[in-house]
Amino acid sequence: MYPVPWSGGDRNPGFYDSSSVLQRNAASYPNPGPAPAQSSRPIPGPPVLFEDLQFPAADSSLHGPGGASQFNIAISRWKRPQEICANPQFIVDGTTRTDICQGALGDCWFLSVIACLSLNKRVLEQVMPPNQGFSAGYTGCFRFKFWQYGQWIEVMVDDRLPTIDDKLVFLYSKDNNEFWSPLLEKAYAKLKGCYESLYIGYPLEAMVDLTGGAPESLQVDEMPNDLWKFLKKLLEKGSIVCCAKPGPVGVLNAQGIVTGHAYSVTGVDQVHFEGNRVELVRVRNPWGRVEWNGAWSDRSAEWSQVTDIKRCPQVVHLEDGEFWMSVEDFKKNFACLEICHLSLDQLSNPDGKLKPWVQMMYEGRWVRGFSAGGNLHYKDKYYWMNPQFKLALFEEDDDPDDPEVACTFLVVLMQKHRRRMRLMGVNFLYVGFDIFKGDPRKPYLTYEDLQKATPVLSTKEHRNSTEIMIRGCLPPGHYIIIPSTANPNEEGEFLLRVFTEKGNSAVPAERNTSSSDIPQVPPPLASCPLPSAAESKELFDRFCGSDDAISALELQKVLAKILQKNGLDEKWGEFGLDACKSLVSLTDSRGFGKMGFEGFSNLWSKICQWTQVFSQFDKNGSGTMDSREMFGALQAAGFQVDEFLMQLIGLRYMDPDLTFSYVNFICCLTRLDTMIRAFKIMDKFGTGVVNINYREWLQMTMYS
Repeated sequence: MYPVPWSGGDRNPGFYDSSSVLQRNAASYPNPGPAPAQSSRPIPGPPVLFEDLQFPAADSSLHGPGGASQFNIAISRWKRPQEICANPQFIVDGTTRTDICQGALGDCWFLSVIACLSLNKRVLEQVMPPNQGFSAGYTGCFRFKFWQYGQWIEVMVDDRLPTIDDKLVFLYSKDNNEFWSPLLEKAYAKLKGCYESLYIGYPLEAMVDLTGGAPESLQVDEMPNDLWKFLKKLLEKGSIVCCAKPGPVGVLNAQGIVTGHAYSVTGVDQVHFEGNRVELVRVRNPWGRVEWNGAWSDRSAEWSQVTDIKRCPQVVHLEDGEFWMSVEDFKKNFACLEICHLSLDQLSNPDGKLKPWVQMMYEGRWVRGFSAGGNLHYKDKYYWMNPQFKLALFEEDDDPDDPEVACTFLVVLMQKHRRRMRLMGVNFLYVGFDIFKGDPRKPYLTYEDLQKATPVLSTKEHRNSTEIMIRGCLPPGHYIIIPSTANPNEEGEFLLRVFTEKGNSAVPAERNTSSSDIPQVPPPLASCPLPSAAESKELFDRFCGSDDAISALELQKVLAKILQKNGLDEKWGEFGLDACKSLVSLTDSRGFGKMGFEGFSNLWSKICQWTQVFSQFDKNGSGTMDSREMFGALQAAGFQVDEFLMQLIGLRYMDPDLTFSYVNFICCLTRLDTMIRAFKIMDKFGTGVVNINYREWLQMTMYS
C-alpha cells in the first residue's frame, strides 16, 4: 500500500548459484519401474525440474525467519503452472496492463510499477530475459534481473507458486494460463527476503529496482501549476508515473478511489466538450477492478458529448481498473506523484516518439583524509577535499511555450551497498550535494575558489536515504557538482547520475595539483643543503662497506647522521630499517640489495630537495603534513598527481591521524619518482602502454 513505508527488504535474498541450477528430487516423480530385461539401456525418467532450495516452497518464503506477522494466509499447496491449468504459457499475446491483478498480498506499490513497465518492451526484456517458457527446454527455472546500485543482478526462482483451491494467492493475470507476472513477483520477493517484505512500500523503490531509472517524489504543494502539461512531458520521455491519495490504507471513497493505495498514470489526452478544451488523465488501479465513477469515467455521459470524435481517446468499458478523469479531478484525488525517469538506453523507442533523458553515470568514493570533506559547514577546513563533477549545459530545452533560455536536468546521488551493510550494523550515511557555478578555464574549484563561492542549487538537507535527488533548471554554462557526507571523514561509495534533456555533459573533475592549490607558506623552516659531487662521494665512502656499496642498514646510519646534524631528528623522526630497505630496493637496478655510488648520489640529492619541500609545507613545524599540504608539496616537488592517485598515496602512506610524516613523505616521493621513470623507459614508443613479462612484473611488485 501507499504511502506507508515499505517494511523489510534487508534479508539476504540468497541468490542461487548458476552452477547448480538443476537439483534432483526424484521423490517428486513416480518411479518408472525397472528396465525391460532385454535392454541394457536405462529408460529415462521424467525431466528433473529445478527446485530453489534457497527460496523454498515453504512458510519461510512467505514470512521470512520471523514467522507470520503482517498477514496470515494458509497456503494449501505450492503448485507448478502445469498443475494449475492445462496449457501454461509464460506470456500470452504480449505483456499488457491487464496481466497484473492484485491478489491477497498488499503490494500495489510494486504492481503499479510493473503495470507501467508492461508498456515498455525493452525495459521489461531487461527484467525478464527472453526465451523462457514451458515448451522445449523447460526446466522449472525462471530468471529475472533487478537493478541494484548501478548493476543488473540475476535472481533465479522455481515456478512453484502458492495456491488456495487451485488458484493463485498473490499476483495473477486475467488469462489464467499466463504466468510471467506471478513469477516476477516471486523473484522480487526473493530479492527482498520473502513475500511478506512486499507488504507495504513505496513505488519509487520498485521503479529503481526494475528500471535503473532516476526517482523523483512530488507532493501536492510541489506539483507545477500546469500539471497536465507536466504529466504529458513525463510520458513523452517514457517516465513511469505513479500516484496516490493519502489517507487510511484501503478505504474506498464514494467516487471509487482507494486511499493509501498506489495507482499508475498511463496516458494523457484532451477533447473538446461543450466548446471548451478538457484535459484528461488516464489512470490504472493495479487491482484490475474498482474504478473512478465520476466525470469521464467508463460509460459516463460526458463521452457522448465530445465534439472532436476523431481525437477522442480510447474509452474502455471493462472492469479492468483503468479509467479517464479530468486533470482537475486528478488534482483533487491524488496528492502524491512518484516518478521514475528513464534514459535512452533504458527505453524502446523504435518510432522516435519518445524524448528520453540523456544519462551520465559515475562512481565515486569518500575516502577518509582525502575525499571526505563533509558538508558546507566545513567550508573553511575540509569541504574542498570532496569529489567534484563538471556539468556543462549548452543546449537549452525544446519548449516553445517557455521563452526562458534554460536547461533542465536531474542529479541523483545514490549510496552504494549500504542496505546490505546494515546487516553488519552499518547504517546509511547522511548525504547531499551542492552545485556551484564553474569556470571553463579551470578543471575544478580550488580551496580558494570555494571560499568565495555560493551554491546555485543544493539539496535541502543531508538525508540518510538510499538516494537523494534534485530537479534543476539553470542557464547554459559550466557548473560543478560536489557530493558530500554530513561530516568529514565518513567513508562510503556512491553513484552519481546526471540526466539532461539534451546532449549536455557531466564528467568527473580530475583534481590535478596546480600552483593555485599551493597555500601561501612562510620561508623554509629547515633544509638540507644540496650536496656537491665531492661531498656525496665523501659521505658514500665513509659509510659504504668493503664491497663499495651501501646496504639498508648503512643507509639508515647515513640518514640518521644527516638529520641529527641538521637538528631534524627529534622533530621529524628516524628512518626505520624497513623504510631504508624500500629506498634501497627502488634504486637497486642489479637486485643485490645494495646500491652503488651512482644510485646513492641520485637518491641523496633528491632526499635533500624533498626535505626542503617538506620543510616549506610543514607550515606549523609539527613534523607532519595534512592532505591539503601534501597536494601542494607534490606540485612543488615536480609531480602532477590526480585525485585517484592521491587517494592511493593516502591509503599507503598516511598515518592514522590523517597526516604524512617526514619519513613516509620521502619514501612516497622516492617510489613515485622511480615508478614514473621506469614506466617512461619501458614505454619506448610513447604510447602510454607498456608490455611487461612475468619476471619484470614480479621484480617491480615484490622488490620495490
